[in-house]
Amino acid sequence: MTLRLETKKLKRTRYFPAFLAGGLLAAAFPLINMLVRSESFTALPGEPFTILMDANWQMMAMLNILVCICGACMMYHTEYADNGAQKMDVLPVRAGKLFLTKFVVNALALALMIILETAALTWCAVHWFSGYEFDALELLQGAGFQWFVTLPTVMLMLVIASACKNMWVSLGIGVVLVFTMCIFPQDNLILSLCPFSSPYQTLAMAAESSRVPLFLGVCAAEVVVLGLLGLVYQKIRRCAE
Repeated sequence: MTLRLETKKLKRTRYFPAFLAGGLLAAAFPLINMLVRSESFTALPGEPFTILMDANWQMMAMLNILVCICGACMMYHTEYADNGAQKMDVLPVRAGKLFLTKFVVNALALALMIILETAALTWCAVHWFSGYEFDALELLQGAGFQWFVTLPTVMLMLVIASACKNMWVSLGIGVVLVFTMCIFPQDNLILSLCPFSSPYQTLAMAAESSRVPLFLGVCAAEVVVLGLLGLVYQKIRRCAE
C-alpha cells in the first residue's frame, strides 16, 4: 500500500522520466566517447570492459549522484508543499515507513539507471573490441557493486531532503557535497568509503586492492546508520509539529 501511494504521488512530479533521462544520458557518455576517440581505448592493454569503466565511470557516477539528489529533493518537495507532511500525519501511515519506502523507490530507480549504463558499456565493448565475449555473471556482479556502493549516498540525501522544507536548500547541500568530495583524492581509503565518494569506486578498482568486502560491509553499515538517523528524525519532526 505504501509503495503504491508513493508511486501515485511521484507520477505528477516527472520523477520517473527524470531518472530514465538521467540513465540514458549517462549511458550515452561512453557511446559518444568511443565514437570520438575509439582508437585511444582499443589500443590499451587489458580487459575491454575494465578499460571502458576506467575511462567513463567517473562522469557516469557523478550523473547518477546528481539524479539521486534531484530525486530525493523532488520526493520531499511534494511532502512539504501545501503542508502535505502534516496531512499525512493524520493518516494511519507511519512517517518512518514512508521514509523507507522513498528509499526503496530511489534504490529501484537507481538500479534501472545502472542497468542501462552497464548495457551501454557492454555494447561498446562488443562493438569496438574485437574478440570480446561478455560474461553475464561478471556484468551482474559489477552492476550490483556499483548499485550497492551508491546506496549510502541515496540514503544520506533522503535524510537531508527530509530535514529541509525548502527544496532549494537540500538541493544546494547535495550539490555542494558532490563537488566537495570531487576535490579530495579518490585513492584515499577513508574518503573513498564516504557517501558521495563511494559511487566513484568500481569493482575492478576494489578487487585490485582486495577491498570488495570492505566496501560492501562499510556501505551496508552506512545505509543502516543513516536509515536509523532518518527514522529518528521523522519521529522528532512529528512530535515537534
